[in-house]
Amino acid sequence: MYAQLLRQVLMPLYETIKGKNLLQNINQYQAHLTWTPEQLRAHQWRELKKLLQHAFDNTTFYPEIWAQVGVHSVDDIQSMQDFAKLPLVTKDDIAHHYQSLVAKNYSNNIKKATGGSTGQPFRFELNVDSNTRREAVMWRGYGWLGAGLGEKTLYLWGADIGQPTKLKALKNNLYHAFYHRKMMNSFAMNSNNMQEYIDEINRYRPKALVSYVNPLYELARYIIANKLTVFAPNSILTGAEPLHDFQRKIIEQAFNCPVYNTFGCREFMLMAAECQNHKQLHINSDHLVVETVNEEGQAITAESGDLVVTDLYNYGMPLIRYVNGDKATLINEPCGCSNPLPIMGSIDGRKLDIIKTASGKAIPGELFPHLFKEFIGIDKFQVKQTDISSLQILLLTNAHFVEQNKADIAKEINKYADNELTLIFQLVDDIPLTASGKHRVTICEI
Repeated sequence: MYAQLLRQVLMPLYETIKGKNLLQNINQYQAHLTWTPEQLRAHQWRELKKLLQHAFDNTTFYPEIWAQVGVHSVDDIQSMQDFAKLPLVTKDDIAHHYQSLVAKNYSNNIKKATGGSTGQPFRFELNVDSNTRREAVMWRGYGWLGAGLGEKTLYLWGADIGQPTKLKALKNNLYHAFYHRKMMNSFAMNSNNMQEYIDEINRYRPKALVSYVNPLYELARYIIANKLTVFAPNSILTGAEPLHDFQRKIIEQAFNCPVYNTFGCREFMLMAAECQNHKQLHINSDHLVVETVNEEGQAITAESGDLVVTDLYNYGMPLIRYVNGDKATLINEPCGCSNPLPIMGSIDGRKLDIIKTASGKAIPGELFPHLFKEFIGIDKFQVKQTDISSLQILLLTNAHFVEQNKADIAKEINKYADNELTLIFQLVDDIPLTASGKHRVTICEI
């Protein structure tokens, strides 16, 4: 009922006042689901060519690096095979060449920061239209899983860092109420307060529940172990980390409803969402170009590789063949359901260790990327736990880092650890990689 009111009355009025066009974009992206795979590929190629020309004309970074592989004009790129020969762009590239990536004809970009799930907090920009489009893509994917715009939804998700003012808290509550959703802080949940979370779910009675994987899995285990009854939503959507079959089974058992996986990152928001048949993750190929490459940077399918992503509509700061730090397996075959979007077989390599305390608290690893993104003086980080009473915090810093940052970090961690952990800060020159050449953000050895 409210979803219909929001879409037909409240949202059009709000968008008229604000000059936005989210609903129009949602409807356009929804219409793409009636296309054939061939139509989707043709659309993707048209939009990609426009983006490439824009980046060539309005940034200094791309013409320079493309020239290194013999591309001196966008006309030199005549196929996706040609596109795959363009150089990869890394977080380091963007950090070192930031201004040369910002389009000279876009001055009102939205500035964003990622949590750095690879251990490197990362800043970027996007234009307003791109931001609206990615919101629309998110609502489309959530919509086909029952958590669409205006549907009553409870989010077990990471909270904003810091203590909001009363005015900010009021604005947040009104904002979420407008979208018909309730937010619960997954970072603050532990074995001592899980009953409070269950009580709130039972009180709110959401149509859909959206959550990080591990906190919801731990909550489901608690429900089963204590033989508790919890309200069953129509669907549960998980994200932020890979969903394993054993976790899906436990969550579905506890909540007595289907669980669907989603995949995204802050740079692109929702990249893929599972279909209702639980077949595969469908990639938003009408909004993104998603590739996987091996260690030599060569395009691959049907095996795990580094994800390479291009946002077709970020004209403010084009991210073209950007290596986002995740690994996945792409499958070049149809899903078999009615959704024409291409599929991703699996998401690999994003699990973050949980930090523990003596009283039984379990602090999700996702807290730390979320926290460290707030500090421009930190280039790279790692938290490591080797005993139950302490936590090592390794920081690779720059000139913006100040001593007060340590106190701010400690205060935020202790919101969830209740001062049970001795925090040991170490400023280092480097943070070693694992034997497989990867950087682990959180390490728990107990």
